[in-house]
Amino acid sequence: MSDRDQSQEQLLQELALLRQQVAKLKITKFAFDAQQELLRTFITTSQTASGTLMIRALLQQISTMARKLTRAEGSSLFLLDADGVVIESILARGATLRGQKQRLIGQVLDKGLAGWVFRHRQTGLIPDTLDDKRWLTLPNQPYAVRSALSVPILQGKEVLAILTLMHSKPGHFGSEATYLIETTAKLIALILDNARLSNEHHQQELHAHQINQEDWQHVLPQKAAPSPNENQFSLIGMYILFGEGNFLYVSPRLAEIFGYTFGELISLESVLELVTKENREFFAQQINQCIQGQTKSLSCKFKGQRQDRSPIDVEVYGTRTKLYGKFVIIGGLRLL
Repeated sequence: MSDRDQSQEQLLQELALLRQQVAKLKITKFAFDAQQELLRTFITTSQTASGTLMIRALLQQISTMARKLTRAEGSSLFLLDADGVVIESILARGATLRGQKQRLIGQVLDKGLAGWVFRHRQTGLIPDTLDDKRWLTLPNQPYAVRSALSVPILQGKEVLAILTLMHSKPGHFGSEATYLIETTAKLIALILDNARLSNEHHQQELHAHQINQEDWQHVLPQKAAPSPNENQFSLIGMYILFGEGNFLYVSPRLAEIFGYTFGELISLESVLELVTKENREFFAQQINQCIQGQTKSLSCKFKGQRQDRSPIDVEVYGTRTKLYGKFVIIGGLRLL
């Protein structure tokens, strides 16, 4: 083989490798976009609903997102308590009578793929349901399933939920779909754990919210809160804070509110750089109390400052949860 032929072959190999890298980047971006939308959904849902209604709305949104992400035709999602008992669920067949629903869930957890996933704490992929004993066809099942993908939503060793995706064609789910859903499962776990805590401490949070509002009356005059609407929620900037107010994640909208680029905002030493000097001490105290667990939520209004030092009135809210072994505050911020 001549040097020219070797050079062409090497170029073709490098081109093929580059195409693989580009394809992987596209998949990663697809997963990131889905996670960002899911995070936004959680924040807006937590602001418009509470208790069981919030949990059910989140389960529905998670199921919809997962189907879109993997191009699945159907899905089911079981939310479990600490004892492994299903406390809320979304079934692929839709609305079902309570007694029938409980029987179907019991059968699936006993003999089906979801039960296998729960017992093994690992993803279950079935290329063809006709060749895999883990798949259980339910009585009077109103849909056909030939391929399935089921993933445990884990918080440490605890199974918070089991998400199962279905398609009528064999071989629909592969390594790409598995990667996408397993990557997103980490954020789903964070959201569901946070929602569960919010549900358990709903009354305490309402009380804490009233106290925070009273504390901030001397900082800003109170304004009547506008009724929630879709346009209002599209203006929310999302964030995840850790440590002493360091950013772990910021959304492009949050950067836009304060006049920064995404890279500039995420690189700030502290969120306190976005707060006017006269408000920093009090706001730092609120963050520390939430991170350290003295309060479960963060909810207040303050006067912030853009990158050009111009003042803005904003409202921030968030809740404390655990992410990768560290306590963080996950929430949103909007202009007043």
